[in-house]
Amino acid sequence: MKEPARAVREDLAGIRALTLLRAPFLGLLLGRMRILLNGKIDTICATTAGEVIVNPFFWEGLPDIEARTFVLLHEALHLGFRHPWLARGRNRALYNLAADMVVNEMLFRHGYTAAPPPAVTAEVVHGLLRAQGVRVELEEVRRASVEEIYRLLTSAAARAARAPEEGKTGDLRELERDREGEVVQEGGCGAGERPERYWEAAVSRALVAAREAGLLPADLARQAEVSLRPRVDWRRALRACLQEGVGRSVVGTWQRPSRRYPVLPGVKRLGVRSVWALVDCSGSIGEELLGRFLSEIHALARHHGCLLHVLPWDARAYPPVRALSPAQVRAAARGLRGGGGTVLRPALEALLGKMRPADIVVVFSDGHIADLQDAATLALYRRVAARAAQTLFVTAGRAPRLPRTPVISI
Repeated sequence: MKEPARAVREDLAGIRALTLLRAPFLGLLLGRMRILLNGKIDTICATTAGEVIVNPFFWEGLPDIEARTFVLLHEALHLGFRHPWLARGRNRALYNLAADMVVNEMLFRHGYTAAPPPAVTAEVVHGLLRAQGVRVELEEVRRASVEEIYRLLTSAAARAARAPEEGKTGDLRELERDREGEVVQEGGCGAGERPERYWEAAVSRALVAAREAGLLPADLARQAEVSLRPRVDWRRALRACLQEGVGRSVVGTWQRPSRRYPVLPGVKRLGVRSVWALVDCSGSIGEELLGRFLSEIHALARHHGCLLHVLPWDARAYPPVRALSPAQVRAAARGLRGGGGTVLRPALEALLGKMRPADIVVVFSDGHIADLQDAATLALYRRVAARAAQTLFVTAGRAPRLPRTPVISI
């Protein structure tokens, strides 16, 4: 009988060779992993040290080489898409669930189907969401990103007034030091190199090589490019967009001729009368995130001398809330809970009856809006955008395409 380390090394050599021929992008990521054997963990995990740790008895218990290939590629995608690091500051159990589903569905689409049970699939997540009253279509779950699934799961946990225990973290582990185990594949970052940056570089090189080989599926390319995209400070982006809207509120005046061209009228800045925050209160966005958004909007409105009106909506529009102070903003965040369903048209109709020309309109939602592409809703949205000095869409999930509207992701 072969010793465990030798048997795993032989399996790895065959898996790497076949994967490089079949899916170069995945094969290149697989070859960049440092893999250790350690019997103290339950199964297999990807760590914030940028490594994969495998229990040799778990490996031996997998039924065939296809199952072993699946679990290794699963962990390679976790590292390539930086899931161990992105899980920091989140409910790790929920984030792990979301990341597992997205990675598994991606592997399924490319013919890797030998996921050892119990595998997290779109059907499993869809069932969990439906059980807690989160209404979303199965195909929408299947196409969603990790961030979108995490938001939905967080919403479902909030509705159930409980969340999975943080200790049950799945296969994304916070392990930086005191790593033990026998190395069965060399790789990983060198001394002084940050593991997350190492994996960013690994994904970039794998993308180039797979494109040159002509074997890079579109969904893998899209997800890899998203993972490499610089993370934008949403507060800074919101400030810039709001400043742009304020700058559009000007008129010509002969009371102050142009300093550069005295024969022409000068410019008088009117200022924005109001900022309208249309806040999705369907329950899919947590109170803490609502509070952060409203506090930022309040601070910006105050800085520019504008009045802030919060217009809550879900399947219908609710009475606007005037937010004159940070305390009122926090109270508004606690009170924004509607009856479920997410339809934008009633909120747009209510807004058109209240807003004035040159107001700024900011829509805050998770982007899962049932009527967002309906012709009648888009017609109303265009009327709002034409009247406003600026329209913005701030999303905690899906990023929709809307006319004349910058989209900012939180």
